[in-house]
Amino acid sequence: MKRGICLLLTAVLCLAGGCAQAQEYDAQVMTAWLARFCDALAQLPVLGDPQRTADPARPGEYLLEYEFGTVTSCAAEHVQPEDVLEIDVRTQQVTDCRGMRVGMTLGEVTGGQHVGRSSTQLYVLGTQEAGIGFSWAYLGDGGVYGVEYITYGGEGAQMTEYTLTYVLDEAQTVSAIRVRCAQTTQAQAEQAMRTAEEIASRQQGEVYAVQNSAAMLEADDLTVMGVRALGTQVAELVAALGEPVEVQALERGRGRLLLYEGAAVELCLNEQTGEEVACGVSASSPDVAGPRGLCVGMSVQEAAALFRCDEDVYAVGGTMYMEGEAAGEPPCGELIREGGETVLRYAAALPSGHTAVLSAGVTDGMIAYWHFFDNQEAGHDGI
Repeated sequence: MKRGICLLLTAVLCLAGGCAQAQEYDAQVMTAWLARFCDALAQLPVLGDPQRTADPARPGEYLLEYEFGTVTSCAAEHVQPEDVLEIDVRTQQVTDCRGMRVGMTLGEVTGGQHVGRSSTQLYVLGTQEAGIGFSWAYLGDGGVYGVEYITYGGEGAQMTEYTLTYVLDEAQTVSAIRVRCAQTTQAQAEQAMRTAEEIASRQQGEVYAVQNSAAMLEADDLTVMGVRALGTQVAELVAALGEPVEVQALERGRGRLLLYEGAAVELCLNEQTGEEVACGVSASSPDVAGPRGLCVGMSVQEAAALFRCDEDVYAVGGTMYMEGEAAGEPPCGELIREGGETVLRYAAALPSGHTAVLSAGVTDGMIAYWHFFDNQEAGHDGI
């Protein structure tokens, strides 16, 4: 008898298009399905005493247990669509409003749509043509672990957010289906839509850095024309670069500046040895090669490929790799958008315990300048 009732639930909730084909999803589709779901639910026995399933932490809400899963409702019996707060399906006995069931694959859930990489943990699959609604996938180290469809019905203070979530296991198959209904506002719905559209625009934007396994920036990489240039004595650097065009004294006795055609070297005093050493280098000429061959005129993609990148990073910005405790702590790398300027920025630890920062400015997709410096010795963010 119980098996017959559960099969009836599946039959009632299965849409005419067939269970294996994903249906369109919007508020109208969801509300129609909820009505059929509640009609079928009335024929199913509740496991246990429904009057004792109230959640003490949420007065007025009841957690009703069924063979297929649970229903959280504002009513302990005779549940109507407006009473439903959440449905949690754990078996194949229920078919949702899109024709999906537990056990189906990621490809079936998305209708075969490819889930690509993203600069966030969300990848937007699409937005509704009419009304407010969108879908996205949740990304983790093991791949996609969830897909969510969100739509809004009603107007003003009576607006409802309907969320349909597919929980995926390691095999990328559906292990649970959740439906949530919650009151919201037009402003909240529009803000959620803007968030989805912003993420989608990033996905469509230009990729500035592609995921790679190159080594992180290290102290030994901080070279000019192949010669290590931080902490190097003046004589050694001049021997490698040639005589400067001009020498200037920096303000407040901070040291000297060696000026070359398209390059500059900042000098400061090593307090331990009393020697004058290099503490920063800047270049604006394509003829001056920097760390790992970085030079002006390279495409931003070429420049970013010289250093490790854990995920694709788009023109809007993002983290290329992050192993320090906070942004900016070595070792780390970021694509930063500041005041309309785009900068590739890396940080590396120096043997002295100081931090070295390498920055490369991007204009029209090309490296326009680069500079690196000892963050504690140079005393500023560039030359």
